[in-house]
Amino acid sequence: MQFEILKTDLAARIGSMRTEHGTVSTPAYVPVIHPAKQSIPAKYIMDMGFDIVITNAYITRNTYGDEAIKRGIHDIISYDGAIMTDSGGYQVLEYGKVDVSPHEMAAFERGIRTDFAIPLDRPTGFGMPYNAAESYVRHTLKVSKETLAEAKRQDGNGQTWIGPIQGGEHSKLVARSTKSLVKMGYEMLALGSPVEFMEAYEYAMLAEMITTAKRNMPHGVPLHLFGAGHPLTIALAVALGCDTFDSASYILYAKQRRYMTEDGTRSLDDLEYLPCCCPVCVKYTPAELRKCGYDEVTKNLGIHNLFAIKLELDKTRQAVAEGRLWEHVMKKARAHPKLYEAITAAMTSQDNAVMFKTGTPQFKPKAVFLFGIEDQHRPEVAAYHDMVRRFTTKKKIVQMMPNARIKPGYMSHEYKDAYRRTKKNDDVQFCQYDPILGLMPIELSDVYPAAHHESVRNADWDPILCTEFAKTWHVFFANNVFAEVRYDKGDRFLEYFAKQLKGTRRRSLKGAS
Repeated sequence: MQFEILKTDLAARIGSMRTEHGTVSTPAYVPVIHPAKQSIPAKYIMDMGFDIVITNAYITRNTYGDEAIKRGIHDIISYDGAIMTDSGGYQVLEYGKVDVSPHEMAAFERGIRTDFAIPLDRPTGFGMPYNAAESYVRHTLKVSKETLAEAKRQDGNGQTWIGPIQGGEHSKLVARSTKSLVKMGYEMLALGSPVEFMEAYEYAMLAEMITTAKRNMPHGVPLHLFGAGHPLTIALAVALGCDTFDSASYILYAKQRRYMTEDGTRSLDDLEYLPCCCPVCVKYTPAELRKCGYDEVTKNLGIHNLFAIKLELDKTRQAVAEGRLWEHVMKKARAHPKLYEAITAAMTSQDNAVMFKTGTPQFKPKAVFLFGIEDQHRPEVAAYHDMVRRFTTKKKIVQMMPNARIKPGYMSHEYKDAYRRTKKNDDVQFCQYDPILGLMPIELSDVYPAAHHESVRNADWDPILCTEFAKTWHVFFANNVFAEVRYDKGDRFLEYFAKQLKGTRRRSLKGAS
């Protein structure tokens, strides 16, 4: 497997993984295929644009035995693209154990010639005490080390072995698991046990698990997320650095007559309209679909759910390509309070700031949109704050001006009028400001994103919440010795900060800007 990164934004990567059975474009949703009872043909799924699927090697072994090794997994599920196999970890999580050893399972996965193979790990799940989780992590690392060592001794067939990260909500264990697998030499890692977190709407814990893993693995190693594939969470998973993620949700939901949308899930029995343009929703009305038999309803809802997932995946990919992933994720956050909680915590965390700055281009072809207080932590905004905090001048007067409509600032009427009113006094430092983007010295007003942003102008910003502005304000006035600061009369936002200045004369003037 060769992983090439083509474009980045936040921790997301648009890339490609070249395998023995074709190239996988990332970020990629990996539909789960049942090796014996698949409702939707794998060929149909491939034609929809999914170039990788995952199937269960443990069920395959129990169903086909040695025949699977003779035929190979690609023939078994009738799919000639890239295939990933789960070794039975889900069954271990569900039932506590399986009747096969890790060594036997690894040999079987090699024998069926899967493209991506996973050792038979022991998932930690949700709510497990630390000591028990630690023992599961130790077991998984031991098995993973033995499996990879044996794979290297055998004649390979182009397989990529994926190291399973365990630890659940215990961040120390997730970090330890990740570091150990990287040290063993795994070319790709997978974060386990998220299903129970999502079922409990513990999105914040899931985000913490993902970012903990990402902070402890090399940039060039792809990360897979087990059991995640709802349109609601795809953008968050991608923004946090998940390159691939699998789920059987599309068909499991269908069996429960559940209809996926971009912002949640609806029961077919509650729908009066089908808010979608996929082949199923164009063909049927809700009433007509409800009249179908169980198998037909399941298949049709499964197809719709795949289209809903594909639509959200493509929207997220496009957001990465345009450099608008931050806006897309923040828009998704409003779909559910628990998701909002997770996204705002993960995206504004100082622990993740370096990771996001590293993956976000310094300059983008599109302007950034600033809507709310969370945007002060956006990587492009944070980078601009850092630049202004290094700005120095010998001028003795600073004149603050609200953000101008015309950009860059030195082209605005507000600046030109203020410059004339000061009689072109070269001892005046003109500085525009925005509560989110911060201070914008006129000399830096053409630097991205000062000249490439749109912000909400009628918001009544609470200065106490504008923590990045406050930090920039204090650093700016610590680095520069001004005898006087001027600002518009009645500007309550600036008045709050100006009162904190000691030894600097404050002048609140009508029409100062």
